[in-house]
Amino acid sequence: MLQVLYSGGTRELELSGTRQGLTALGQLLRGKAGNGDLSENRHPFPYEGSLSGIAFSEDPERACVSIVMEARTLWIRGGREALDLLADNIEGFASEADTSHHCHVDFPTYDYISPESDPLVIAFLT
Repeated sequence: MLQVLYSGGTRELELSGTRQGLTALGQLLRGKAGNGDLSENRHPFPYEGSLSGIAFSEDPERACVSIVMEARTLWIRGGREALDLLADNIEGFASEADTSHHCHVDFPTYDYISPESDPLVIAFLT
C-alpha cells in the first residue's frame, strides 16, 4: 500500500507506505517504465491533498532523477543509474528504518536528484 500526499504551497510530497509497499516500489523502479494507482487519503493533514497515481520511466538522456507532481500523478523520470540509486534508498529505508522515522530525498542532499524536483519525504503509513 502506497500513498502520496502533497502541499500546494511548498510542493512538498510525502510518499508513504508499508514496508512491503515501499520495497515493491523500489523493485518496480528497476524496470524500464511503470505506473500504478495510489491509495487516496481523504484526511491528508498537514498536507492539502493526495495523488491518485504514480508513474516512472527510464530516460537514457538524463543523468539525474526528476521527481515531480503533474496533475494528480507523481512522475519519476531518470537515467538507469540514478533510478537504481533511488530504488536502493527506498528499499534500504523500507528494510532498515524504524517505523517512526522518515527520509528526505531531495536536491542537494542527494546529487542524483535533479534540482527541478519537488521535495520528497519517504515515510511509513501510520
